[in-house]
Amino acid sequence: MSEQWWQVLFAGSFAGAATFAGMFMVLARESWSRRYSAALVSFSAGVLLGVGVLHILPESMELNSSAPLFILLAFVLFYFFEHHLLIHAGHEEQHHINLEVADCHDEGCLHPHPMGMMAFVGMGLHSLIDGVIIGTGFEVSHDMGILAALGVIAHEVPEGIAMIAILLHYGWERRKAVQLTSFVALATPFAAVLTFALVSNVSKPLLGALLAGAGGSFIYIAASDLIPESHRSRGLSATLALCCGILIAWLAGRLAH
Repeated sequence: MSEQWWQVLFAGSFAGAATFAGMFMVLARESWSRRYSAALVSFSAGVLLGVGVLHILPESMELNSSAPLFILLAFVLFYFFEHHLLIHAGHEEQHHINLEVADCHDEGCLHPHPMGMMAFVGMGLHSLIDGVIIGTGFEVSHDMGILAALGVIAHEVPEGIAMIAILLHYGWERRKAVQLTSFVALATPFAAVLTFALVSNVSKPLLGALLAGAGGSFIYIAASDLIPESHRSRGLSATLALCCGILIAWLAGRLAH
């Protein structure tokens, strides 16, 4: 295996490890996470909004001039999916679930909200695209690959926090939430290596469209489900947490450049 292959694998694996780090930050303080469920969900919403608007939108527009249209299309598709396909799947029963349900470990005792799976799909798609960006960057040049990897790594920790927090918040069993978040983390190195091998088949407009779709899913999840849930907490804590999540996403982008 050439040195460049090892560099791609290392960069992708380091990005995946950053997602694991974010997940373990939440799990290590699980009782604290349950206590401050609404604030943590607000923080997650801020991260998703910040990453979607501040990073994904500009990057996707550089690759595809129609990126805003794909973001809007993804937003509408997620709305249609939830409103017409999930509204009868126990949405009313699952409303206002908080992290306290994560204490339940018996088989079948949880009835997780489908929104958690939608978040997993959006996060997973974004992680795959992160891997594509790393692989493509190394194909262009070593320096471009390093910069691409730094950009990805910078926002993987808050995304790991957001992914595990969202799944626990929506009633997913702790073990299952860890498994799904792990899949999201592993998607980045997998896509980085695969893309480096097949990069000639990845067009920039297609990459931009996929990136925009991930951004649209982030914005929808934050605006439609997470922010309304955060209103359960009165006072400034949820608002400050939302702003903190956006700030973290912004700082991650600044540190990457």
